[in-house]
Amino acid sequence: MESPVQRPRWASVLVIGLALAVLGGTLAWSAFDLRSRIRLQMVQRDGEILDAVTLMQHLNDQAAGETLATLADPGEQFQLALKVSKLRNVLGVRLYAGDGKFVNAFPAYITETVLPVTDLTQLQTLQPVSHFSAHARMEEQDLLAETNSPTTSLTLVEVPLRTENQKQLAGVIQFLMDGSSLARQYAELDRNLALRFSVAFLVGASVLAGGLGWAMRRVQTASQLLAERTQNLLEANRELALSARMSAVGAVTAHLIHGLKNPLSGLANFVSSQRGGGDNGSNPDWQTAFSTTQRMQEMINRVVRVLQEQQSGVEYEITAGELVGLLAQKGRPSAAAANVRFETSCDADETLSNREADLILLVLENLVQNGIEATPAGKLVRLNAVNSRDGLVFEVLDQGYGLPATVAAHLFTPCTSTKKGGGGIGLAISKQLAQHLGATVELVSSSTAGCVFRLTVPVEKRRTKTGSGHDILATRH
Repeated sequence: MESPVQRPRWASVLVIGLALAVLGGTLAWSAFDLRSRIRLQMVQRDGEILDAVTLMQHLNDQAAGETLATLADPGEQFQLALKVSKLRNVLGVRLYAGDGKFVNAFPAYITETVLPVTDLTQLQTLQPVSHFSAHARMEEQDLLAETNSPTTSLTLVEVPLRTENQKQLAGVIQFLMDGSSLARQYAELDRNLALRFSVAFLVGASVLAGGLGWAMRRVQTASQLLAERTQNLLEANRELALSARMSAVGAVTAHLIHGLKNPLSGLANFVSSQRGGGDNGSNPDWQTAFSTTQRMQEMINRVVRVLQEQQSGVEYEITAGELVGLLAQKGRPSAAAANVRFETSCDADETLSNREADLILLVLENLVQNGIEATPAGKLVRLNAVNSRDGLVFEVLDQGYGLPATVAAHLFTPCTSTKKGGGGIGLAISKQLAQHLGATVELVSSSTAGCVFRLTVPVEKRRTKTGSGHDILATRH
């Protein structure tokens, strides 16, 4: 299942991609719309110019007395069309009546056509009409043009001829013009729009991607912080639940120790006396009962001693080497009984108080005993003690078969054990004892080659003596 921290990473890429796509689509639509509007204005401009030129020519003819009739006369209209057709780029003209019917053309080889109804409707409002074709076929306009000749650019400009009162359409002059100039203007327009669109998209995309990226990073940081806080709350909740269970376990343990101490002492005396009589000395069952009773007595006495020292004012110091030596003495008998080799090494020079050493000893004894029980005969269990930047580090390495993943995930939780009949209390108590010291106990690795457990004790303060002989605490740097 995808974590909340990972989700914003691909989500940010998707959001930025969609935003850039919307920006590109909007700019492209705007560019094409602007292109269409400018092209329409450019082609209409030719119509407005020719309309003004035609009207000016007619007014000049009237002023010079060269007109013989009004513009309602087709002959007068054709004469006016011929004069205006002398302008550059005009290939020919057609003359239409006010109802759109063809009247005449110049040159004579210009084909006869009917004025489109849509054009006639606009011309009746006395507004010029212009059309541009980038790929016009001249054989449709010119009777002398070769069949299947190459296409060319062509502009058709239709100018309304007005009656004397300037209110009605008297006729229409259609100019056939070379459209190559307009085609070049269109091409220049497309290049400018493409350049402006590209610059606008790059600038907008940079700003948008940068802004969204910054915002998504803030969201990702907030999401990660929220996930970490949620995880911390869950860990704290688990620790509280574990502490509650450990408190119950501690109360039960104290009660059991108080109830078992005297009966166990009597049992030990009985087993010891029976072991020495008759053939019991060579009986393996009596030997096992005797050793088990002794170990139980020793365990209870050790716990009682630790509790007494924790509650009393007795204080003394013990070095890390001495602590490892005690562990070697306690661990070798169990290792020898299981036919397992047990080795120790100490490269640490720390000095611990007896209260710290007692708790550390209980934790490490449990780890060593677990390692011995998990290791096959002939294999090795090793205890190492070293100094590190984190403090005093103890590692217990065994050559067992490792732990299942399901067990390793909840190893320090009560009722989690791989031993037959085990309750999983030992490691849970060890973790609580370590936390009481401000230390950490963890499973470093687990494989078919064995397990490595690590106890890290932060040694931030060291006892020293003043000149007057009083004990003070000096912070170690």
